[in-house]
Amino acid sequence: MEDKIVVFIINLTKRTDRREHIINEFNTRKGFDFVLINAIEHESGAFGLWTTIKTIIKRQMNQTEDYIIVCEDDHTFTNSFNMAFLNDSIKKAKEKNADVLLGGVSWFSDVIQVSPGLFWVDKFSGLQFTVIFRKFFKSILNANFSKGDAADYKISDLTSNTFVTFPFISKQKEFGYSDVTAGNNSAGKVSRLFKNSSLKLKHLNKVNDFYNL
Repeated sequence: MEDKIVVFIINLTKRTDRREHIINEFNTRKGFDFVLINAIEHESGAFGLWTTIKTIIKRQMNQTEDYIIVCEDDHTFTNSFNMAFLNDSIKKAKEKNADVLLGGVSWFSDVIQVSPGLFWVDKFSGLQFTVIFRKFFKSILNANFSKGDAADYKISDLTSNTFVTFPFISKQKEFGYSDVTAGNNSAGKVSRLFKNSSLKLKHLNKVNDFYNL
């Protein structure tokens, strides 16, 4: 029997609506074993998220897996998700010396398609479904996280080996509030961001297909 992929899900204990949502997302998908992690609360949601990610990585340092998957509790699978595509994307990203593979992003700066179904990205936002490869663990553990930092931007600063699947297999569900990014609290903003990012990659993918790049 094929081994299941372990996923660490970050959830604030008081956010029962998010916990119910994310449990349902994974209960309806075969191939995963998920572990709920109580998020570390802090007056800065970004700092609490970063500290929680570090806590997860520390507990996995002595394990043998090549990677871990960390999810935020607003992650939602898109219709493009399937296990074969995820496994193939992880394999391709590893071959490209990836430190991080993202299931979907709400924003990115520079981007290059490196193979069918896989783009390299520079700066990005969105950590709702993140594959973190073992060789990048120490970089996260040793990084300084200052007031005003954000976890996704910090990862962008720490590595140039970041990739995203295309089509996206993950987006963020809107709950009407954000525990980390206050600017995303306006209705419909998060959905628009993911839609626009996906559309940009769709156009680039069409260009690459046309020129057989």
